Amino acid sequence: MSDTTLRHETDKRVVRTKKALKAALFRILEEKDISAITISELTTKANVNRRTFYTHYRNITDILTEIEGDLVDSLTVLVDKFDTKDFKRSTYELFLGLNELITVEFDYYFHLVRVDMRGMLMSRLKKVVKNTTDKLLEQICMRKDKDMTLMSSFIVGGFFNLYLEWHNHPDEISIERAAELVSNMVSSCVEDIRARS
Repeated sequence: MSDTTLRHETDKRVVRTKKALKAALFRILEEKDISAITISELTTKANVNRRTFYTHYRNITDILTEIEGDLVDSLTVLVDKFDTKDFKRSTYELFLGLNELITVEFDYYFHLVRVDMRGMLMSRLKKVVKNTTDKLLEQICMRKDKDMTLMSSFIVGGFFNLYLEWHNHPDEISIERAAELVSNMVSSCVEDIRARS
């Protein structure tokens, strides 16, 4: 077996092992708080030995930190595609993209939004979007002041609060309609900011 093949097989095993640990962690988190979970319980549920666990992580919270980092990195990629010339369409696509990240590409991350007791994940996600929003508004208005910072916070907060509200009641309104609502609201804010500049 060549070095490349061996490395590929090892990479696949690492991915499988980490996915098993993450899935097991979410199953357990549905029943108890993270502080009550033991590594023995987690590794048994994931069908992974303790030594393998310690090869990848120091403790259970390292798993959540890695998951949060992965999701934030993926969201950063989405945000980087934002087109300032079409805020409405870009916001719509960002909203749908966020939902896809949480529920499709990272299906176990779907649980992380519900388990995010301290709001740490949402804070990190908001920070990624806020940094971009700050830059975009600065480009549009050719200025950076307290008004812009407040408007940026308002836009980002509204975006995520609307997502969380939709997420809690997905049967009441379609994801497309929720994305349309958020994109209309963000677009109105941006137009108001443009008009005042």
